[in-house]
Amino acid sequence: MDWANYFGVEIDELEFFGKIPASDNPDRGFVGSVRGSWGNLPPDAYGVHAGPVAFLLRYYGLAAYAYRGMSWEQLRSELAAGRPVIVWVVGHVWRSTPVTMTVASGDTILAARLEHTVILFGYNEKMATVLDGASKYSVEISAFMVSWNVLGNMAIVGRILPARPDCAGRAVELIP
Repeated sequence: MDWANYFGVEIDELEFFGKIPASDNPDRGFVGSVRGSWGNLPPDAYGVHAGPVAFLLRYYGLAAYAYRGMSWEQLRSELAAGRPVIVWVVGHVWRSTPVTMTVASGDTILAARLEHTVILFGYNEKMATVLDGASKYSVEISAFMVSWNVLGNMAIVGRILPARPDCAGRAVELIP
């Protein structure tokens, strides 16, 4: 995992995903198969959201905290401090529409077809730079924000963020 490697911890990706519990709720565990086809919604091969990933990263000794509702300013602050951020986007930073659904366990979740994670590691006044698997590319910040917003501006950062509200008075939510 590239994010862990950046902080000096080597983790085999398939071993890592094998340690995430299975669930029908991506906020609780991995939905479907890691080797499943891409682009589905639960209960089919879907993936996992930030909470279980951050929890497992902490098991490996990393400072990793999952959040929803982060702002661009908070992301920019992490990057300026030299800390890349794992972010949940759609596809390769594409537009999409979220789906609110109830899974078999009875939980209501927010999901999106082509749910995907990338690592945000740079920016300038107009572009955000991401690592997407083996590919590095830049995307306009406005396009990044649209894609990132689909799943509620979900991210994993390497520290606990200050509990200060954004300009709309909302505080970022730490995901357990």
